[in-house]
Amino acid sequence: MKEQLQTLAGKFFSLSQFGYEDLEILQEEENIFVIKIQTNNSHLFIGKNGKNLDNIQHILRLLIHRNLDKSIKVSLEVNDYKQSKNEHLKQFILSKVAIVEKNGRDIKLPFYNAYQRKNIHSIVGEHGNPEIYTKSIGQGQDRRLYICKKDPKLTIDIDAIGI
Repeated sequence: MKEQLQTLAGKFFSLSQFGYEDLEILQEEENIFVIKIQTNNSHLFIGKNGKNLDNIQHILRLLIHRNLDKSIKVSLEVNDYKQSKNEHLKQFILSKVAIVEKNGRDIKLPFYNAYQRKNIHSIVGEHGNPEIYTKSIGQGQDRRLYICKKDPKLTIDIDAIGI
């Protein structure tokens, strides 16, 4: 499977005229692969806010699914752009978690795509403070995430106040 992906991706990027120095296929799980590219033309591959990268990845997935009999997931990584972006996102989210821990007020995050929202839920969940959680509000493109602190439960001792 890895060799077939190497051949398909190699042909695809050779025809693209973007040019690349190195192409590597990594297998993360049985049917999950990462195509890693090193290039001097990363701006062409990535585009503004990664839009080109998302579109190229989509076209590449269609090509792979059309040419291979197996159903596999493929992610495209150019010059470790996504890895770097995920690290920046993690640092940003952890800084917001610290603010919520300190002042107890919810923070409304900027718009993120579904993949980023999933990562944010994981980052906050793995942070280790059970008092901090995320919630999603809205639909589709208008969906927003909030980082929140659980409200302390108010306990009233009925016997002590004579009710």
